[in-house]
Amino acid sequence: MRALAAIALNTFRESVRQPFYYLLLAAGIVALVVVLWLPLFTFYTNTDMYKEVGLAFVLHVGLLGGLLAAATGVAREVEAKTAQTVLAKAIGRWQFVVGKYLGVMAAVAAATAVLGVVFVACVYYRVGLDASILERALVRGGVGREVEAFHARQIHQGLTVLPGLVLVFLQVGVLAALATALSARLSVGASVALSLAAFVVGHLTVFLEGAPETAGGVSSWLAQGLLAVVPFLEIFNITQKLSHTMLAPLEPGTPGAEAWAAVWAYVGWATLYAVAYASVAIAAGVLLFRRRSLS
Repeated sequence: MRALAAIALNTFRESVRQPFYYLLLAAGIVALVVVLWLPLFTFYTNTDMYKEVGLAFVLHVGLLGGLLAAATGVAREVEAKTAQTVLAKAIGRWQFVVGKYLGVMAAVAAATAVLGVVFVACVYYRVGLDASILERALVRGGVGREVEAFHARQIHQGLTVLPGLVLVFLQVGVLAALATALSARLSVGASVALSLAAFVVGHLTVFLEGAPETAGGVSSWLAQGLLAVVPFLEIFNITQKLSHTMLAPLEPGTPGAEAWAAVWAYVGWATLYAVAYASVAIAAGVLLFRRRSLS
């Protein structure tokens, strides 16, 4: 376990030391703050639209950073001949692959946490910006009940994005596992290209579910193989539901609290799928890496 932890920690340090990592993080923060002040022209649902756009920003920052790091992790070490030195120190190949994946995911988790804090704060502030003139007047000149209700709505809207952030992290984790498995056997360029293709196809598999029945012969086998290998990423896509639902987790017994519990139950099922797929992908990567020549 010490060897596994050492590889994961070293990979994490390598990831967060890259200028590209901080460039992506800064770009994500700037995008969240800039869009905060933009009118979205959605007829009194600007906050909902902002949450949807913000989650998309966080997802793409995580994908660009995590997916590229995972797709180049093992392959880059092999091509640079540094993997031979690491594996010569009584470290198993499975520890090398798993450690690389865990290190990349630790870096993704750190970036998601930073962006998440900024995002929650922006959503909290956006509720105030989108409040009507009458509502602002009531809050400013009203009694404690009106003020408390308005601040509670700000808190609830901010907390709404937390399940979305978890789903973003899980989606990146699934794709990073696939990218790590690919980099265990293929070159850096091929791993990056196939990983990006998996992201695109993974969101289109919902349209291919009926293809094996309608197609015949070789086409049917290809469709079945594609559905079996490519992750079903739409399971992590409930952004619209999260954005346009008022969740009130701080008030047990209310409809908002029930919706909050239902959302987290869904996140739990999505977590099980993500863990299962990532485990199979990493196991396949370990098998591929064992058969790869390092000379």
